[in-house]
Amino acid sequence: MDINLTIDNFLNTIFGEVDLTVPGEEKTMLGLCFYQYLKNKIYPAEFEANISKESIRINPIDKPELTKFIGKDDAWSDGWLTWKHSLNDKQILHLIVIYRLSYLQHCYLEKYNQIQDISFSKDMNEYFSISKEELQIEYNKVKVNVGGN
Repeated sequence: MDINLTIDNFLNTIFGEVDLTVPGEEKTMLGLCFYQYLKNKIYPAEFEANISKESIRINPIDKPELTKFIGKDDAWSDGWLTWKHSLNDKQILHLIVIYRLSYLQHCYLEKYNQIQDISFSKDMNEYFSISKEELQIEYNKVKVNVGGN
C-alpha cells in the first residue's frame, strides 16, 4: 500500500478533480487533516474519535502552521480546528480504515506486515466496491492492540 496514493485515490474518487470551489476546499482540508494526524503519529483511536458524520477536528499541535495554510485564525474553536465535511457513514469508515492501515505502516511496520487476510493494493481502490458490512470486517482486521489503536 502506498499511503500517498491511497489517500489521494480516496479523495479523488469521492470529490473528483476539483478546483478551489467548496468541494475542492473540503477535499483539501480532509487531506490536510489526514496528513497532520499521520505526521504527528496521532493514535488511530484519536483520529476516529475526532471524525463524526459532519465534521473532523484537528489537534492544535501544528496550529501556527495550519493557521498560515488556511488563512483563518477564527477556524479554531476550543483550541481545535473543526472542519465540516460531507462524507457519509461508509466513506468515514473507509477513511478510518485507511488511516489505521497508514498508521500501522508508518509507525509499526512489523504489525502492519502481520495483518493477514486483507488486500493491499497500492491505492486500496478495491474498498470502493465493497459494502459497509464488508468494510467493517476489514476495520476489525486492522484494529490491533498496538499504538493506541
